[in-house]
Amino acid sequence: MYTYMRPGPPASLSRAAALKFASIPLAALLASPAAPARAVIGESILPGYLQADDKSWDVTLPAAWKASAADMRAEPEHRFHLRAERSSGAAASLDVFVDVAKGKQFLSDLGKVDEVGRRYAERFGTVQRAAAVPGPVRGSTYYEYEFAGSTTTTRAKLTVYQSRLYMLLLTLPSSAPAEVLAEADAISSSFKAFPVNMFCLAASNGGTAPTPGTATENTVSTHIRAHAHAMCDMVRSPAIRAEFIVWPFILACPQRLA
Repeated sequence: MYTYMRPGPPASLSRAAALKFASIPLAALLASPAAPARAVIGESILPGYLQADDKSWDVTLPAAWKASAADMRAEPEHRFHLRAERSSGAAASLDVFVDVAKGKQFLSDLGKVDEVGRRYAERFGTVQRAAAVPGPVRGSTYYEYEFAGSTTTTRAKLTVYQSRLYMLLLTLPSSAPAEVLAEADAISSSFKAFPVNMFCLAASNGGTAPTPGTATENTVSTHIRAHAHAMCDMVRSPAIRAEFIVWPFILACPQRLA
């Protein structure tokens, strides 16, 4: 568990974290291609692990579930839309949406948990459960809901970062067996969202995955892009995440974003 801090000046970086950051060779930051998206906070990566190309969220699917092969960026009304469903037995499905939440920087900007639940009840059915739960980073919070419809139960988990709404939806049969309910619990628990640095966010919001650059770009541009993607990796590392939002150059500062 790591500390959530609002953006501050470079002095807000702890001595230990600053030394850790300073020890990273500059050449590695500026020119090295980024590693595959696989850095998470203090946990093992299990089969079924899926991560957004900008590293802003991830989720792990049980063996009985299969994700759609469709491009998660294909729908212009969403930053991302992941679909998955249970491949055998009881029917159940998953959607992860990342949408623009203009003017919203924090979950509390949506309203209180019960108020938000009532708004979604118009779409999903009667609210059976509404709770604000802690996230994997100390100080972060998610809203969790369970809605009862006529033939289905919908579970929702959501949070807000950097004018983005991150929402997981699980649609289950009203009389889902215990096995399916346990899988739904595991999926919901695995779903996490994170703020990302300003370079990654700008590229991602433009509709592309952050990359280290291409051979057609000039050297300076390539180095800047490589640096930006390296920082995307660093955001997900415990050494940097210990301070969470610590330095405008490392992580995105909402005040600095258009």
